[in-house]
This record gives sequence, structure tokens and C-alpha cells, in this order.
Amino acid sequence: MSIHSRTWMTALALLALIWSAVAWIMHETDDLVSWPGKVQGLMEKAPWLSGSSVSQERRSQYLAMVIRDYQRLDASQRKSLREDAQELLDRFLASLNEGERKEYVDQTIEPLLQTIEKGLKVMPTEERRRLIGRMRGDLKSLRNDVTEGDRFAEQDRKFMEDLIADDPLLLIRAASLQQKIELAPVLEDMQSRVQGFKFR
Repeated sequence: MSIHSRTWMTALALLALIWSAVAWIMHETDDLVSWPGKVQGLMEKAPWLSGSSVSQERRSQYLAMVIRDYQRLDASQRKSLREDAQELLDRFLASLNEGERKEYVDQTIEPLLQTIEKGLKVMPTEERRRLIGRMRGDLKSLRNDVTEGDRFAEQDRKFMEDLIADDPLLLIRAASLQQKIELAPVLEDMQSRVQGFKFR
């Protein structure tokens, strides 16, 4: 075998070894990382969505897995998930019972509110007013997007009007579970702005 052939054989063997190592690392760390497609896949495969009979314990375990991977998404990944799979997201959340919805809100939306509230407390007054103003603008856009749609009931549209007119965070605290779920995109954007201010 020529030197040239041996060099190529060695290179191919090294590449195979590297790719094997990469595959092993990906397998071992799969439970530690998340991406929009992974969360979308979990929601699609929720066993109760296909009509299967699932115990409450199994439902709770599966929901915890969905929440865990959703929490690992950053703001841009969550936005990508909504843009690509909003219908699936709505269907999955609508399939949850009241206790499961509360768990979802407590784990994914309450932390957003806590971060926003803590950030606003340490901001200068003018900066806080500016960010609240931006939030009202986002709420107006969300209200306009659903004016002709059917995702919000009439009472929810009234709630949106009150949010824009009054202190948004105080009203969000008192909102229903469904209203908090609908407002998640606005809260995620607001959290990013607050965190961006803190690190400037």
C-alpha cells in the first residue's frame, strides 16, 4: 500500500473515530439540552392527544418533561417554536386539565413575572416608564392581532383593554391561567428587555 493510500486510510479512520465520539456525546447529553423541534416533538407525542388512556401520574411525568425542555429554550427559540407550531402549542395546552395548566404556568410564566418585577424595581424611574410603555405597545399589537380572530373570548378582549389602560403587571398577576398563557410572548419579550438593561 502506498504512503498516499495509508494517509487516506488513517484520515478516514480518524474521522470515523471523531464522529463516533460526537454521536456518543450527543446521546449522553440529549437530556441536558433542548431546541424548538425537540419540544414540538414532545408535544406532538403526548400520549393523551391520540386518545390513549393515560394515568394522572404518567401525565404529570410527561408534562414535567415538556416543561423541563421548554424552560431550557432561550427567548429566540421560544419565539421560533410559537411561529412554527402555534397550533400544536394551543392544542397541547388546551388538552391539559386545570391542575396541569397551573403547573405549566407556575413553571414557565411565573418565573418571567418574577424576573420582570425584580428588574423594574432596581431601574431608574424613567427607564422603568419607558419599558412599561414598550410593554403597553406590545399588548396593543397582541390585541390588534386577535381582534378579528377567535383565540380570545370577549372577556379576554376586555381584559386586554384594561391591561393597556392600567398597570399591566398588577393585572397580569390577577389574570386567569389562560390569560397568562396567552400573554407569555409579551412577558418573554419584556424579560429579555429587562435583562438587557441589567447587563448594559
